[in-house]
Amino acid sequence: MEAIILGIIQGLTEFLPISSSGHIVLVDSILKGNYADVSFIGFLHLGTFFAVLIFSIEAIRFSFKNPKVILNLIISTIPAVVVGFSLKEKIGSLEKFLPLFFLVTTFFLALTRMKDGKKKMNDMRLCDALIIGLAQALAIFPGVSRSGITISTAILLGISKDDALKYSFLMSLPVILGAGILSLTTVKFEYSIPAFTTSVVFGVISLVFLVRTVKKGKLLAFSYYTLFASMVSFLIGGK
Repeated sequence: MEAIILGIIQGLTEFLPISSSGHIVLVDSILKGNYADVSFIGFLHLGTFFAVLIFSIEAIRFSFKNPKVILNLIISTIPAVVVGFSLKEKIGSLEKFLPLFFLVTTFFLALTRMKDGKKKMNDMRLCDALIIGLAQALAIFPGVSRSGITISTAILLGISKDDALKYSFLMSLPVILGAGILSLTTVKFEYSIPAFTTSVVFGVISLVFLVRTVKKGKLLAFSYYTLFASMVSFLIGGK
């Protein structure tokens, strides 16, 4: 049952800018479980991969017609791959810094109120792609929201909210898929298949909500929530 609950949390929080990995670690601590290891979390990413793939069909078609966008996506992906492989064995030990990582997400979300860009994906420069990629690399840490930090960074670089959202979706595909594939050799499937199913369903639900929220310019509201999550994780960690 706990695995299913964590699958629901993964689906709901992977794309909302509040950090799925941080919430899985937090809820697993509250429930006194032992599911929230790197393999299980990685496998749940496969569910959310299929959810975002459904939402990104048009953006994928657009990118294939624009070599510049493809090049930017490759550049944006490299930092996350390098950091992911470098810190793969150390991620579990970083959970004690969960309150701090939630605050990083809070900070980036709060900054979005300062900018309202006009640039489109095909207007992005290589340095823009690298900066967004470096931001995505920070999401390897539990509590740092991948969607939150990449969308926020793109908006701060002057990219329109709609294209920041699309670009974040596109650059998430190889990272999420890679995390899921790496988990296949060690994950316990008897617990993970039901969790996988729920992560797909609730991933689609959260994507619908995220699209509406970003287009309305309401990302700042999530910063209050991640600030609250930081305080809760601090109190739980202190017990």
